[in-house]
Parts: sequence; C-alpha cells; structure tokens
Amino acid sequence: MAVMQWMTVDVVDKMKSGQLQIIDVREPAEFSSGHIPGALLIPLGQIESRYKEIDPNKETVVVCRSGGRSSVACDFLSRAGYKNIRNLMGGMNGWSGEVVY
Repeated sequence: MAVMQWMTVDVVDKMKSGQLQIIDVREPAEFSSGHIPGALLIPLGQIESRYKEIDPNKETVVVCRSGGRSSVACDFLSRAGYKNIRNLMGGMNGWSGEVVY
C-alpha cells in the first residue's frame, strides 16, 4: 500500500486542528538544528523499538531531511498496522512552515 505524500501546506492546515502528530525520524543533531513545532523525535534507527509511542488513532505525518528516511519509516508503520500515516514530501528541505530550535 502506497503511503500518501503531503506538502507543507497540507501539514500546516492539519496542524491547526491540533489533532496531527508529527514524527521526526532524523538524528538528534539534525533535529536540534531546526524542526517543526510539536514534532516528536524518534530517529529512524529507533523506530522499530519506539513506534508504540505513536498514537495509531491520530493522523500522523513523518518527516526527515529530504523524504527518504521518512518513507522508510512510513512503510514500517504501515506494516505495523498504522492507517493514518503521511510522508512529508521533500522533508525539512521542502518545509516552508514554522521552525523551532
């Protein structure tokens, strides 16, 4: 099953509802160099051991630097039974919304 891709505008729109969870799968140093407000850091290498921290009932967007690692994470989460998973197209490189440090 192909994971849906979202652009910045889609994520910003969903963030307004307060129901979106954002999972950042980059490494801690990348995360601290700037991330989407409210994002939870779960590096890709830890996704298999920490995925239960992600609420399966909430719409979820996964982000990395350029979209590659987040695609891998989305595929894993889909196989683990998560249904509302979206990949941020272009990752942080394509993100034009607010960034916190």
